Amino acid sequence: MKDNKWIDSQIKHALLAEADGYTPPADLKRRIDMRIAGQKKEVVSMKKMSVKKVAVAAAVMCVLTGTVCMAGGKITGYIGGTRAATQTDDYADIEKLAEKLALKVKAPQSFDNGYAFAYASIADFDAVDENHVTVKKEAELDVVYEKEESDVFYSVKKGATSFDDEELARVQTIEQDGMTYYYFADQYLFLPPDEEPTAEELAAEKAGTLNISDGSDERKEQEYDSLWWNADGQSYSLAGFDLDMDAQALLDMALQIR
Repeated sequence: MKDNKWIDSQIKHALLAEADGYTPPADLKRRIDMRIAGQKKEVVSMKKMSVKKVAVAAAVMCVLTGTVCMAGGKITGYIGGTRAATQTDDYADIEKLAEKLALKVKAPQSFDNGYAFAYASIADFDAVDENHVTVKKEAELDVVYEKEESDVFYSVKKGATSFDDEELARVQTIEQDGMTYYYFADQYLFLPPDEEPTAEELAAEKAGTLNISDGSDERKEQEYDSLWWNADGQSYSLAGFDLDMDAQALLDMALQIR
């Protein structure tokens, strides 16, 4: 969940450093929302945050989630965005971006289901604790595929992604060719800054069946579908909102990457 406590010296410096002359990608908020969708959620108090103001101010957004315990502190959110001068719509540049992160990446130019390469970039994230102190830094390669009005985000980073017992209780696990794939279908409710969730929606959030995010231009209910797997010391995911694809459809895309 998001909190309005992000206005501190660390973020102010980031805003000043990144804001000058920069227009953030229109999909930045959605990408960060997708990144945290697999995290364990807890109900925390919310204050309204104007996403429009942040988008105008800088290329950096802060999205706070439920706590995740790690050595050195509890991760309560991420501060991050697209690394300057890395976004490209030239398919040939993907290998160069992967080399910057020392990643081994196979990224098809298109998939059998019609999704085709749109653009790629490097995203940098600081995982921060409740005091906005950086617990760890992460970088990933994001490749976006488009089909009509739908986007699929393919992300690769170093290290393995693990899931806790609560997440494993709702995941669909698929074993294929000696590889384990994890499929999630999460329900999201995006609300305008001036709209409060209903009691029923808050109850669904507490029960773990709904994720509520404020700051949208309009009220939207969407499903977030994601497929995750680990291989060769790297973590991979395919994800997107309202993809109209089940686990098998995303797995078919993953097998074209493998």
